[in-house]
Amino acid sequence: MQPAAQRLQRYRAWMRDQGVDLALITHLPNIRYLANFSGSAGYLLVRPRRAYFVSDFRYREQAHQEVFPWIEVRIPREVLREVLRLLRPGRRIGLEADHTTLRFYRFLEGALTRRASRKLVPLSDQVLHLRAVKDEQEIARIRKAQEITDRIFQDVLNLVEPERMTELDLAAEMEYRMKKYGASGPSFPTIVASGTHTALPHAQPRLVKIARNAPLLLDFGCVYQGYASDMTRTVWIGSQVDPEFEKIYHIVNDARARAIEAARPGMSTADLDEVARAYIRKRGYGEAFGHSLGHGVGLEIHEAPWLAPRRGKRPEQFISRLQVGNVVTIEPGIYLPHLGGVRIEDLVVIRPDGAEVLTRSPRELIRL
Repeated sequence: MQPAAQRLQRYRAWMRDQGVDLALITHLPNIRYLANFSGSAGYLLVRPRRAYFVSDFRYREQAHQEVFPWIEVRIPREVLREVLRLLRPGRRIGLEADHTTLRFYRFLEGALTRRASRKLVPLSDQVLHLRAVKDEQEIARIRKAQEITDRIFQDVLNLVEPERMTELDLAAEMEYRMKKYGASGPSFPTIVASGTHTALPHAQPRLVKIARNAPLLLDFGCVYQGYASDMTRTVWIGSQVDPEFEKIYHIVNDARARAIEAARPGMSTADLDEVARAYIRKRGYGEAFGHSLGHGVGLEIHEAPWLAPRRGKRPEQFISRLQVGNVVTIEPGIYLPHLGGVRIEDLVVIRPDGAEVLTRSPRELIRL
């Protein structure tokens, strides 16, 4: 059986454990994972022995070209009427709790349950758990996306024109090159931040010129055949590096290296976060590292598992231990409002003997 077909079989096995005889998948990344459809509208209905993909006229040809052959494609005139018709044989109908709007739930409730002994059952995002472990085809696509990202970083080193080019200028140049090199586009809005603006972990590019004798932070990635990459590099613009900036740069880089060295299948995601966090705390900058160590990357730029500290009750979809096939970011940072921030982010695959680093861009401090 093809690895892609096994995805649906594993999901069906989980459905049986949940006591549902039919599931409606509405979250598009989950539909892409189970059915291979890359469009922007559709429903996937999973029964014990059959599965159906339903969409509208706009996607007739695309659906027949993309959807796996073991899933039946339906392109009716009235999409919701067809979805209801396919749902009616179910007695316990599972819905993706994290991806079903209240309006849609009430519509289904009114159409399916008021005159029949059917029940709508909220389901946790099991597809997210399945997606967390990548097969080699998925890893190859992520690897290609990262290769494009690395290539763009090399371009950037020759593109930057301090005091002439704005943050927005550079972000536009980077995103242009993503498509030029074969990606479908950015995996998230490109972050370009200069000077003290680098102290904002999710800074937005501004119509402000890139400063000289200041840090420049670049956080970006692209999508290749549906799969994302993610990388951050922080460089110094100017020949004389601020001593405090150089100090925190090396602390962050050491924390990154320690976390990658420690990563192993079976390791607690919180323990891996603590490897980097404890080192930064020991060096006196614990309060300046406020976000998690990393996150999974795949069909979405943020997906399971999350490398985060232990903080109260876990969300239902939280994966607490690393598994072979996880693709995660390792991205510690230190952010000082008076100076700026440093973040260094690598993309890694969890293998049986540790972490394989996909990122090839240099990690030593670069002066431009």
